[in-house]
Amino acid sequence: STNSMRNSFVGLVKKIGLAYLGKQLLDFGKSCVQLGSDLQEVQGVVNVVFTTMTDKVDKFAKSAAASFGLSETMAKKYIGLYGAMAESFGFTEEQAYNMSTALTGLAGDVASFYNITQDEAYTKLKSVFSGETETLKDIGIVMTQAALDQYALANGYNRTTSEMTEQEKVALRYRFVMDQLTNAQGDFARTTDNWANQVRILKLQFDSLKATIGQGLILALTPAIKALNWLIAKLQVAAKA
Repeated sequence: STNSMRNSFVGLVKKIGLAYLGKQLLDFGKSCVQLGSDLQEVQGVVNVVFTTMTDKVDKFAKSAAASFGLSETMAKKYIGLYGAMAESFGFTEEQAYNMSTALTGLAGDVASFYNITQDEAYTKLKSVFSGETETLKDIGIVMTQAALDQYALANGYNRTTSEMTEQEKVALRYRFVMDQLTNAQGDFARTTDNWANQVRILKLQFDSLKATIGQGLILALTPAIKALNWLIAKLQVAAKA
């Protein structure tokens, strides 16, 4: 009787273990697919904004983890959105690329320097285009109109912001913010060996691995999803009938 109970208990433990392992594998696969899908989505933005410079964006994004503590997905997301905003103010594709990659790299450095998340740093640096001032105060930048006017006159612009076009104001704010954050620039590379940044790199590399696996899963599963959508559409027609 004791042997029978022990065997039943062992069998139950095995079943629970297999169920738990199956759930963990399913969760891992879902996470991979989500990261792979996110990378595809941001790539679509990059392709639209930088029609002739996607190779340069790819090269920058793939090296962003080691240089700035940004995953490929993060880097492409930031570059794509910064670039779209720059082009909306009339900057050329090349100018937008230079501005967006510089701000993207700075976002990684600011996150490392001020110990905030990369998304927080990205949001604060959007102020270059939006002109908002409050978010920058958290990292020691007071970008008031008076400060910008003083900076413009001291750096050869020979006019204040009230006399500038919107594009010129963006260019001024960009230069102002880059100068104000000189100390933060290159911080991730300087401190790459410390614990916090090594942990960030480890997480980014693992996320990149999962995104790669996810893209493979998406490629394999897309035909099945299309077939399922077709089947459900037919069932809806049948249900109505």
